[in-house]
Amino acid sequence: MQLVRIFVPSNTENGIWSVQLGNKVQNEFDEFFNLMHDVEWLYDFFEKNKDDLNSGFFRNITTEKAVLLTLEEAQEMEDILYDYVEQGASTEGNNLQHLFKPLNNFEYTLVIHQKSKARIHKGWLRLYAIRLAENCYLVTGGGIKLTKDMQREHLQNELKKLEKVKTFLQDNGIYYPQDLNSNSNE
Repeated sequence: MQLVRIFVPSNTENGIWSVQLGNKVQNEFDEFFNLMHDVEWLYDFFEKNKDDLNSGFFRNITTEKAVLLTLEEAQEMEDILYDYVEQGASTEGNNLQHLFKPLNNFEYTLVIHQKSKARIHKGWLRLYAIRLAENCYLVTGGGIKLTKDMQREHLQNELKKLEKVKTFLQDNGIYYPQDLNSNSNE
């Protein structure tokens, strides 16, 4: 497992990092956003998950409309992430802490190695990460969440990656943002 800088200002370790798992060519951040911009992959995903798409959790829409909404949401999420980090990952104004929330909706205390999710508006895209500090997140992957729970195979895989990365961080003594540099692949 490699730790990769995504949006991390050069004078700090705070920002967005990602993991590169196993023999994968891309880190999880890039892989997620590449898929969210791949029209063919999105079309296949929504066709395969048509029952969930039409279950009414969001609304009944066509596959084509779902693809367009996802493309727009992915671009907006990337822009927001970039804007937040461009502000210097400060504790004032917009920062990553405003975007990433605990994965468990009933967790109200923020802790090290907390499983987290980022989403915008009431959209279905989720970016999953492990929180190290207020403005330091390690992205483990992402998904399209069409149902109220995470009981779908593609989302269960994201939960497994979150747990795997959390265990890796604990096993390697990575508890603070400054610990990331000694384990990163720049």
